[in-house]
This record gives sequence, structure tokens and C-alpha cells, in this order.
Amino acid sequence: MLNRLYAKAVFYPTLGWNLLLGRVLKVRRWWDRIDPHVIVGAYPFARDVEGLYAEGVRGIVNTCEEYAGPKDAYIQHGIEQLRIPTTDFTHPRLRDVQLAVEFTERHVQKGDTVYIHCKAGRARSATVAMCWLMKYRGMTMEQAQQELLKARPHVNPRLTTRPVVQEFAKTIRNSPDE
Repeated sequence: MLNRLYAKAVFYPTLGWNLLLGRVLKVRRWWDRIDPHVIVGAYPFARDVEGLYAEGVRGIVNTCEEYAGPKDAYIQHGIEQLRIPTTDFTHPRLRDVQLAVEFTERHVQKGDTVYIHCKAGRARSATVAMCWLMKYRGMTMEQAQQELLKARPHVNPRLTTRPVVQEFAKTIRNSPDE
């Protein structure tokens, strides 16, 4: 409950900070490809959807509890959104990560690009992307962390310590088809 109240209180100031860094000062990119078919990024506005579509995006994984996304623009462009609402400054639930990883892979298998986002593209979205890299690119947690940091340097550098990432890694190791 305290996390949710804090996240709501700082939402607009931190969104403003992200806009300043990414769109005004351009010291951070708004999004980065971590794979030819997977992009990790920040909060997409309706005006961004046409550009995302031009990049091949046909799937969106929205990890924001605080933002439902520009749903009308997605519908207009034929983009499917999976929303796994997660309070900012926390990590998604294991079941939500599993759903998001499979959603991402389903689109990748069709040759589509998936945009995985949270507010800043640093933690919630990177958690999902890390788990996808582990399961479908065969990376260890550490390799996936390094791959994310190489592509998007401002990603949280301690994703491997998140309990959901560790639990996800266990599910991969314990999977009968591995």
C-alpha cells in the first residue's frame, strides 16, 4: 500500500524528469532495441504510435499500473497490447512476467516487433525483457543483464537481484522441455 501511494505521489514529477532527459535534453534514448524484434522503452504517448508501427511494432507489453496506454491509437494501427499493471518501483508478479514473455515470443515468431515499456524503460519493462532473453535467447541472468545494459545503459543494473527474475530463472531450469 505504501509503495502504491508513493508511486502515485511521484508519478508526474518523475514522468517530467524522464521527458526532460529523453525528449528535451536527449541524454537518454526513449527506447532501444535489445534484439531485432524486441524494444525496451519508456511511456509511449499517442503521438509515438505511428513511429512505433513504422518500426514494425505489432505488440505492446505495458507494465504500468498508472497508465493504460494510448489504446485508441493502438487499435487504429492494429497493435495488440498486453497490460500487466505493476506499481512503479516494484517488480511484476511471476505469472504476469510469464504471460508477457510468451506474448513477446508469440509476436517475435511471427516476425513482429514488440515494445516492452514502463514509465522510464529501466526496471519493470527491463525485468520482462530480461526474462524473455533468458528463456528465448538462452542467456543466464548475468548475460541478460549485460545485454540490456549494453543496449540501454540506464537500465537498472541490479535486475538479477529481483526475486521475480530469480524465480523465473528457476522455472526455466525446472521446465521439462529444457
